[in-house]
Amino acid sequence: MHYLEKYSDSGVKALILSLNEQAAIFITTVLLGVIAGAVYDCIKIFRIAFKHNNIFIQLEDGIFWITITFFVFTVMLDRNYGEIRFFNIAGVFLGMIMYIFTVSPIVISVSSKIIYVCRYIINLFFTIITTPIRILYILLFRPIIKRGKIATKKGRNILHLLAFYAKIKFKEFNRNIKIIIGKK
Repeated sequence: MHYLEKYSDSGVKALILSLNEQAAIFITTVLLGVIAGAVYDCIKIFRIAFKHNNIFIQLEDGIFWITITFFVFTVMLDRNYGEIRFFNIAGVFLGMIMYIFTVSPIVISVSSKIIYVCRYIINLFFTIITTPIRILYILLFRPIIKRGKIATKKGRNILHLLAFYAKIKFKEFNRNIKIIIGKK
């Protein structure tokens, strides 16, 4: 970096950055703001995937802002020789605002759909794995056949539901796939 040293009236040495240097620093701060917005989106996606208590949300936000502040001041110390100017802070907030209003809605929307699909697949897998166990439980621990006949109306209903269980799940699966893809 090229800078000029100038002495003020009181004899204190001051740094004067060229206009090109100031523009480069401003672009750096805008990029820092974009990075901060992207990191905050990662935190929001984590909150969508795993529900949080308000205390943990406040804790995450506090850690985020402390970390971002430390990171921004470290970069400013390196690039701007420790001088924090208004355009540095404005650049960070401008970068965050640009990211939040342009890219963030797309990232959050796509991430929410991916999380929904993953949850659905895990739930479907869990249902497929546990269905035989549930059927065995019903057949072994709830005796429904007595002397060759179904003992109760409840027993008949259970057998009827088990017969159509796979068909219902398949229809539900196809409906959810159409919703995810966007077809009606």
